[in-house]
Amino acid sequence: MKIIPAEKKDAEEIAALILTEFPYSKISQKSFLERLEKTEIHAFKLVENRKIAGYLELEKISAIEFRINALIVKPEFRKKGFGKMLLDFALDFLKKEKIKRIRLLVKQSNEYAKKIYNEAGFKFMGLFERKIDNETIEELELNIESGKEESPDYVG
Repeated sequence: MKIIPAEKKDAEEIAALILTEFPYSKISQKSFLERLEKTEIHAFKLVENRKIAGYLELEKISAIEFRINALIVKPEFRKKGFGKMLLDFALDFLKKEKIKRIRLLVKQSNEYAKKIYNEAGFKFMGLFERKIDNETIEELELNIESGKEESPDYVG
């Protein structure tokens, strides 16, 4: 298993994977390729036995903040710890970038993903302003200070 940057040759497969998990994104192969060209987007693939098993997309929002746009493990590769591996990779990458805050959105019903995020120290910030795929969405955040994970001051 390895996590490496996504490449242009992966566009069709990764766009299909994103569309399966996030149909509201309406992503296409062309729009995925356009995202790969953006300097604020960092896209990675998880490869197992020469097959793409997962995808991770990070987006720089400001000098101190990133958002995890996608963390996906293909169904046939789930329950093997790959989601946690992708999240750990993301956190290591962002700590090296000296990022202080990481945000993400997760479906309220996605207990498995929320468990991984909570174990990593992400805190519930509130409900997202609108439903996505007719589901309630939670916004989570992780503050990182000097390599130590902390809750934001404004969370009780």
